[in-house]
Amino acid sequence: MPPTDSCAQDRSFVAFRNALNAAIARRDAAFILSVATDDIEYSFGESPGKAGFARAWGLSRPATSQLWRTLGAALRLGCARDEAGEYWAPSMSLIGDEDMGEDYFSLMVAVAPGAALRVGPSETSALIARLRWDVVTLEGEEREAAWLRARLRDGRRGYIRQALFRGFGDYRAVFAKRQGRWRMTAFVVGD
Repeated sequence: MPPTDSCAQDRSFVAFRNALNAAIARRDAAFILSVATDDIEYSFGESPGKAGFARAWGLSRPATSQLWRTLGAALRLGCARDEAGEYWAPSMSLIGDEDMGEDYFSLMVAVAPGAALRVGPSETSALIARLRWDVVTLEGEEREAAWLRARLRDGRRGYIRQALFRGFGDYRAVFAKRQGRWRMTAFVVGD
């Protein structure tokens, strides 16, 4: 499931995304807050808003904020337009349970070079399959370990290194044009 970028057809969005990527590279908290809407969604448990978003991501200390890595990773994985005309990054964020035929919180996509399914939870374990953009289903309840049990669509089972995969429910950014400007309306994880 390689990323798609249907948002690239909109030149104004491409220019905005380029400026956003440049701000990420500079760790420019002021720019991020200038493009965030006043009611930006950043958590399903907290009230929306810029102040909470800034606190949650530690933007008062931009040098150590995890936003740059997390938002940058989402933007590198394509962009898709929803029915309301908003743009979502990564593009896989718009794929739901009904599209995949199972709970998408148990699904991950191999997004990094070196991703593989191995017999055991180690780089030295025998290789079952090299993966690139392949979808795997997680098996078991553990979701935070370095190595996770997983199954390929063809039934082969083994272990994946979590750092090389991205879940369908991971962080996603939502962008909408408001008063002629592209704005980030959400950056959330989960459902």
